[in-house]
Amino acid sequence: MTPEQFRATVLDFDPALAIGETESPPADWYTEASVASLEDEAVFGRSWLFACRDDQVAVPGAWIAGRHGRLPWLVVRDEDGTLRAFHNSCRHRGSEVLMGDGCAAKLVCRYHGWSYGLDGRMNARTHLPPLQVAEWGPLVLINADPEAAAPDVLELDFGGLQWVARRSYDVGCNWKAFCDNYLDGGYHIAHVHTSLDAQLDMGSYRTELGGAWSVQTAGPGDVAERIGEGATYVFRYPSLMLNRYGPVLDTNVVIPLAPNRCRVLFDFWFDEGVLTDEAFVARSLEQSHVTQLEDIEISESVQVGTESPAFARGRYAPRLEIAIHHFHRLLAEDLRSALP
Repeated sequence: MTPEQFRATVLDFDPALAIGETESPPADWYTEASVASLEDEAVFGRSWLFACRDDQVAVPGAWIAGRHGRLPWLVVRDEDGTLRAFHNSCRHRGSEVLMGDGCAAKLVCRYHGWSYGLDGRMNARTHLPPLQVAEWGPLVLINADPEAAAPDVLELDFGGLQWVARRSYDVGCNWKAFCDNYLDGGYHIAHVHTSLDAQLDMGSYRTELGGAWSVQTAGPGDVAERIGEGATYVFRYPSLMLNRYGPVLDTNVVIPLAPNRCRVLFDFWFDEGVLTDEAFVARSLEQSHVTQLEDIEISESVQVGTESPAFARGRYAPRLEIAIHHFHRLLAEDLRSALP
């Protein structure tokens, strides 16, 4: 792809157009390495991203490291209890200082032993470059943009929830294809998730938009043990999802690995009142696993079709897919802002 073709591809979706006046972004957004590279800068380099849970860095000295695209990050709780985050790249040879998680008085690079304090400093001149960090309920967010405003967060009730489990899925699709599937206004549920469909009143499905957010809600169906009083699906741009089913909260973060691969990390919280019902917890986790396998299969199928020479771009279902369109508009605005 020439520079001219790349620029034309990025501009080939007008975020100013209403959903009924446009088609979805071109297939190249989901297949081209050059677009993925621009996203590293324009999207993931400037947005608030989920890094870890607050219980993973609860005590002074506790640290955890991870990656988001080309961004290796490190979150630590310092001696005074202040939460800090850094680019996880040693000032000596650039290796990741730490990997995994642990608790220590210093951050010692595993390569040559260069040692940093919990404030990221090695001496007066050398320190780990900081990231912005913020807490939202039990979630720790980071941002590589030093000028980014504080994250706008929705007022959600996290009270009485206890973390129970994490699941990780590697998916053979572009990260945006997985997000698109989540954001289609429940359009795919009756066709892909028969067990979930039985628990939801799809006639009550609603979508609301605001800033970096979209919120989808649905009332309970005839069989709704896990759903409780209904389902709430919260998406925070670019790649964080929160799903509330009665006494259960699960969060999903989508991490790009390649133009046609991503990783989805799920964390599950349960209301303390149901934790003694081990059978309910086990059934909820199994039902979620079934739903994720269904989403993975259809998302990977979408990737295959998107890479077909017969596919150029898709169409919207205007009454249902307003959250997808909102997501695409935010993407387009970020990508356009980073073009030379």
